[in-house]
Amino acid sequence: MSKGKQRDTSMDDASPSGRTEDELALARVVYVGHVPHGFFEKQMLGYFSQFGKVTRLRLSRSKKTGNAKGYAFLEFQYPEVARVAAEAMDGYFLFKQRLKCKLIPPSRVHPQLFQGANRRFKVIPWRRVERQRHDRERTPTEHAQRVAKLVRKDKQRQKKIKEAGIDFEYEGLHKPMQPKKIVFE
Repeated sequence: MSKGKQRDTSMDDASPSGRTEDELALARVVYVGHVPHGFFEKQMLGYFSQFGKVTRLRLSRSKKTGNAKGYAFLEFQYPEVARVAAEAMDGYFLFKQRLKCKLIPPSRVHPQLFQGANRRFKVIPWRRVERQRHDRERTPTEHAQRVAKLVRKDKQRQKKIKEAGIDFEYEGLHKPMQPKKIVFE
């Protein structure tokens, strides 16, 4: 027996991508790429349901804006249905976009791939949330900290003006300010 490395013969019947036909025969998850704008979860579920029962669907979206990223993952109830759907829809033109559909073998499916799937997307009004955070009423300690910071910055500004040799005097922020509360009726 030779002392060299032994060759693994289990992958001899694998395709060039390293996947065996047995692995693809069990694949239930389909990757859909180049998804056009306007073809969202509801439309995708309705369209792909013509092939068979779609158990889970996840359209990837941006966390910041909520816009679709252009790809999705579908899980069908049966592997045969997933194979037919992937073959039928690969290269299909939809809204001037050519779809890419590929089967994903079970070994390549991440356990958290469908985290947050089958949930209706809810737009978060970030501007309103930030406006409410900014406009909320401050506690007395928060107000005191803000005023102290303003006074400290103003003293630094006056010091820089003097060091630059500029003879400029203005009324600084020496005394504590009271918070202004304006109510519009």
